[in-house]
Parts: sequence; C-alpha cells; structure tokens
Amino acid sequence: MLVDRFSRIAEKLRLSVTDRCNYRCVFCMPPNPDFVKEEDIIKLDEIYRIALIFKDLGIKELKLTGGEPLLREDLQKIVGFASQLYEVSLTTNGYLLLEKASSLSSNGLKRVNVSLHSLKEERYYKITGIRGLEKVLRGLEIAKEQFEQVKINVTLIKGLNEDEIFDFIDFSRKTGYTVRFLEYEPFDGNGGWSPNKVVTAGDVIKLVSKKYDLKPLDRSPHSTSMYFEIKENGAKFGVIPSVSQPFCTDCNRVRVTSDGVFLPCMYSLKGLNIKEMIRHGINDEEIKEAIKDVYKNKFEGIIKYVKENKIPERVIPMYKLGG
Repeated sequence: MLVDRFSRIAEKLRLSVTDRCNYRCVFCMPPNPDFVKEEDIIKLDEIYRIALIFKDLGIKELKLTGGEPLLREDLQKIVGFASQLYEVSLTTNGYLLLEKASSLSSNGLKRVNVSLHSLKEERYYKITGIRGLEKVLRGLEIAKEQFEQVKINVTLIKGLNEDEIFDFIDFSRKTGYTVRFLEYEPFDGNGGWSPNKVVTAGDVIKLVSKKYDLKPLDRSPHSTSMYFEIKENGAKFGVIPSVSQPFCTDCNRVRVTSDGVFLPCMYSLKGLNIKEMIRHGINDEEIKEAIKDVYKNKFEGIIKYVKENKIPERVIPMYKLGG
C-alpha cells in the first residue's frame, strides 16, 4: 500500500505510454516540443513489469495517457495485459478512435475520456492545429457503441472557447456523453498560461444557473469532478476545479511518465526513475520500497499554492507529464 504523510492512499495510476502527439493544442504543446528519445520511452515488457509492481502496491485503476496514447502501435497489447490486472481507461484526443476503438474494446478497455475543446470547425483547427473535428465526432459515435463510458473533457480558456458552454451542454443532452469543463492549468509548456485566462468552475456554475435550475449531484470519494443535473431537461455536466478548488486533501492518484519516472503529484518536479532501476537489474521488492519512500513524502499539492495565493514558478509540461 502507498500511504503519504497526509494519510492519503494511492489507488489510481496514470501511466503515460508516449509523449508524442499528432495535435499541437495551444494550451498543451509548445511550438518545438522536447520529446523523449525513442530509446528512453518505456518498452512493452517494462510497462508489464510496472503494471505488476503497482498492482502489488494496492493500485486498483489504471488510466493510459500521453501525449496521444493511440499513436503507440502496441497499445492493444498494453490494454490486453493491463485489463487482466485493473479496470483500464484511456485519455485521447479522439482522432484515431474510428480505427482503433473496436480492437481496444475487445482487448478490455472499458472507458475513454476524449479531449474536445470546440464544436466549431475553424476554432477546433485554431486550437489543435488539426482539421479533425468531423472525424473525432464520428469516432465518438463508434466509441459510444464499444465502451461502457465516454466522457468529453473541455478545457475552457477565456477569450477562446468559453462561449461554447451551452453548446456543449446541448451536445451532452443530445448524445448522452458526459461533458466535463476543466479549468485551464499551468502545464502548457509554452508560457501562455495566466490566472486571467482561467474560467473557473464557479464561473461555469454561475453562468449555467442563470438559464437553468441546477441540482448538485453527490461527489464520489476522491473524484476530481463535481456534477450537476439540469432539472428542466435532465442533462448532466461536470466541472473540474483543479485550480480554484483542488481536491488535494483526498487525492488518490499517482503518475508514471513515458520515460518511466514515478511522480506522486502533477506538481512534482522530480521523481523516481523506475525504468532505469529496471534496466539496471534492480529487483521488484527494492523498486516497491523506493516507490513507497518517494510517495511517503508527497507534498500537499496545488492546494498549497492556492492557500498562499501564488502560482508555481515551474511545472512539467502536460505532454511530458501525461494528460
């Protein structure tokens, strides 16, 4: 079991299988990304071993991330192996769902989160650098047939897409996808983030409440999201207040980057290189003890910065961290 000094117990692992991405979203990828060398990305057998190690440490759920995880050619094998150990989910930009949803489902993938930051073609292109909105929407239709749950993640940025909040709520009502509005976090990798660009969860709730009567839904333990039901039509949506009201006090998540570094928190600047330990012949028991030691000293989280009313001076960009 992984327990830190605040008595938080880790139960969910986010594992990045690549830092490569076919998109260049303005709030994620810098113009000239510093990708990990191919030989330094965790290999298939290393992923298998990491999955087994964290299973023994009490992890119950695994989310595969990137970069864009669907770019990894052996992803089906990763899903197939991991689904024997965990409930497996995946975060994706959705561009390759048309081609890969069926095979991933047959290998045990249950849930997908799709990043979709605009429903307007030209704006979608402006945000992502890809003319792929229509393909992603068709991929979502396939995903709905193949997976138990499909969630849409919308990162809101002032002056860019906050005028689409009601469009996404209508989209959720018509399609049945769960839409969640995310606060813009300082992981863009290009220095473009500022507090003035953040559309807070409170902003979203206040806006929607002017038009609809909202019923707050119970928050699941350890959830990053708060959900609401619109009484007039039954539509549901979520907000993730990761900057304004972070849920650090009961966080149960840890991460491993695509180059094999264990990070106890999104805001950690250094961690434990599990991949190098594996490649140097360190046995599993020693690796587990090292992971426990690092996790034990996990810091309070972004809530510390919120309390002190300051922004961290440096963070790991999201494409390196794992979305």
